[in-house]
Amino acid sequence: MTPSPHRILPPLGATRRVLMVSQHTYHPPPAPYSGHATLNRNLTELLEQSMAVDLICLSPRFCYGRRHPERPGLRVYGLPVRRRRSPALWYPLQYIAFFVWALVVVSGLALRHRYDVVQVDTTPDLLIFSTLVPRLRGMRIVLFAMELMPELTAARLGLGPRTLPVRLLTWVERAATSWADHVITVSNLCGRIMAERGLDPGKVTVVPNSHPVAGLPPAGRAQPPFLVVQTTLIERYGVHVAIRALLELRQEWPELTLEVLGNGEALASLANLANRLGLSDRVLFSGRYLGRHEMMDRVRRATIGIVPILADGYGNLVLPNKVLELTSLGVPTVCSRLPSIEEHFPPDSLAYFEPGDPAGLAVQVRRLLRNPEAAEHQALRAREATAELAWAPASRRYLGALVMTSEAGLRSIPR
Repeated sequence: MTPSPHRILPPLGATRRVLMVSQHTYHPPPAPYSGHATLNRNLTELLEQSMAVDLICLSPRFCYGRRHPERPGLRVYGLPVRRRRSPALWYPLQYIAFFVWALVVVSGLALRHRYDVVQVDTTPDLLIFSTLVPRLRGMRIVLFAMELMPELTAARLGLGPRTLPVRLLTWVERAATSWADHVITVSNLCGRIMAERGLDPGKVTVVPNSHPVAGLPPAGRAQPPFLVVQTTLIERYGVHVAIRALLELRQEWPELTLEVLGNGEALASLANLANRLGLSDRVLFSGRYLGRHEMMDRVRRATIGIVPILADGYGNLVLPNKVLELTSLGVPTVCSRLPSIEEHFPPDSLAYFEPGDPAGLAVQVRRLLRNPEAAEHQALRAREATAELAWAPASRRYLGALVMTSEAGLRSIPR
């Protein structure tokens, strides 16, 4: 494994040990698809820093302390729970099952080993309380808040902010951030929202959802032109809006296609929509999650990338990795106008349209197709805007948050 060029962790005389707890799926090499992208990104970074990582996660099959030759330093404790989004009852059942698993495994490992830091990923926030034994033994706890549970639940269930479930989840979030020694979140807006709910801003580090793109060639336009959406296929990500926009563009660009890279519960309904609109030969579904390099290689060849996230209450908060990937590769991007994205990308760097509006999306795609020079200028401005959000500086902030936390823990251990 090639060492990271930005190695920042000084040796302590022994390998640093990290315990990661994440209710996301991890597929170890040589599987082409690694599972949850942010989990794999963080894990890869820690291993490149020569840390020893014990990972408690969801996995394709049960494993307890399994080693993987391709990733020395890693042990995986995996529970095979199939993720389901509907009916809504599955969410608490899955959360309970994984929490019990994590509590048992974390407690056992923390009695046998002293970890420099324990990182717990959300969702759910409740998962951080599986670190009871590490906390009692004086180990330091970092909460990686990938998503805000109150807003996410309100959007999925159509609930108001004052409803009992949302208020309860807000209370759980406050308790979780109080329990943690440090909190990592994915955007400035998310950090401000948690601060408004009582979290000390000095306890927060923002690490955006960017990913390494080193080693990939820059954008190279394919012919005939095609549009691309890479995402999990659920309603909130608005792929149906992109399909309806393609219908408005078909007459002027009869060869234009839309490639949908990803999988999810909405695949069948999206395929049916394309068929009803007479676009079954123009909307091309991968039908599976692609390995990262395969996906990025296809994305970089796109004429235009589309990020059609809906403004459902939660979409307003996200700074999606899809935007960061497209812009870092130099692909001109048409994007829903959402507050967290606008905060980082000025109007001349992305072609904004109102969320959920196929006609507005089509207008922006048409403009970029007709004026390739404007598209290239926009892509250049977007790459400039992405510079501070790229993984090279973001990884330093991520590692810095863990180092700061672990070194505080070392100072607190009686000598």
